[in-house]
Amino acid sequence: MPKVLWAFYESEGDNYGVSLRSSFNAGIGLARYPEDNFIYEDQDGILWNGDFRLLFDSYIGDYFRAEANVIQNIRSTPVLVLPGSRAAQQEVERSAIFFRQQHDTENTQAILAMDAGNISFGNESNELVIGRQPINLSVTFYFTPNDFFAPFAPQNFYREYKPGVDALRFERRLGDLSQFTLVGVLGYYEDPGSDSGWSRGPDWERTTLLGRFTKINGDFEWGLLGGTVSNLTVLGASLQGELFHWLGIRAEGHYQETWKDNLKDGLELSVGLEHRFVSSLTVRLEQMHNGLGYSSIREVDEAIMDSTLRSGYLGRDYTAFDISYEFSPLLAGEFLYLHSWTDSSSSFSLYGVYSLSDESELALTASLPLADGPDQNSINSEFGVLPSRFTVEYRLYF
Repeated sequence: MPKVLWAFYESEGDNYGVSLRSSFNAGIGLARYPEDNFIYEDQDGILWNGDFRLLFDSYIGDYFRAEANVIQNIRSTPVLVLPGSRAAQQEVERSAIFFRQQHDTENTQAILAMDAGNISFGNESNELVIGRQPINLSVTFYFTPNDFFAPFAPQNFYREYKPGVDALRFERRLGDLSQFTLVGVLGYYEDPGSDSGWSRGPDWERTTLLGRFTKINGDFEWGLLGGTVSNLTVLGASLQGELFHWLGIRAEGHYQETWKDNLKDGLELSVGLEHRFVSSLTVRLEQMHNGLGYSSIREVDEAIMDSTLRSGYLGRDYTAFDISYEFSPLLAGEFLYLHSWTDSSSSFSLYGVYSLSDESELALTASLPLADGPDQNSINSEFGVLPSRFTVEYRLYF
């Protein structure tokens, strides 16, 4: 797959360096939404997007670095999706200061945002990063309960750029086999009047403070984490490694206890198995239990009617099965099947990416729900609210 081989601008001195890189994505697609329901007004829609990123990276001496990631995009306005679900396209919880949105027409929106902007200071043993940065404490691929900040949906195959949050992160390397991480993340008020939907200033009651300790023992990396996330107290763990040098195992999860009466305590746990064959064929199976989910679609419908629908996955138990294969050095493909055991709904997605050059690629994605769609009285199933979708996207790195 294409890699960023060089920057379009670079400057280096005896004790400093600066580089500027960019990427450009342009995509178009078709979507067919469920008919005769209370969620979507139109059955068919044309999807399109154009994204431009400017990435800045610099260093001074051996200890100081600074980076920034600014995105300008223009795209078709997302059709209304079920509030709270992972399908819903919500802006990341971060300050609205570095976010501008404009609706030129009813079906077009333009956004200018800073996805990352931080400075770091450190050496091989210690590092402190301050500012907007991506934070990910997960080890699993599709259901990522320990990714508390802007997690990717399972069907999102393109994960080159993870959105950042306003945070402070300290890394302490305790040795060759262990490490301690301390993360503090600012929370914000919901503000419907702002472009991003979040306030400019922080809500200190939603501040996150998490500690994580990891250690390699044998063929596995073991991890423990704990702290507060917004209005929750969490305690979790993770592991990743290989069994018999053949079967990859990944697992993570946490138990959360809420401080508020309208939220719920519960366990989120994800376990995955994987194997990569010599032929480049990779097979993954992942199972998640969501103790915070609803036990039936009837409960979901009631929450929608009461405007109390929680964010995140709606059901209790999920399965993901994925097969990927490199057909050639230029062409790779992937198949992903998702199933919710709560309502017996499913979806499958096909993804292919072809390398056009060292700096460009063409990607095709097709997604199809296998579930009962919503009607005027009920959503009937979680995956049934998703559209059948086909998109093609061109990506350029320079």
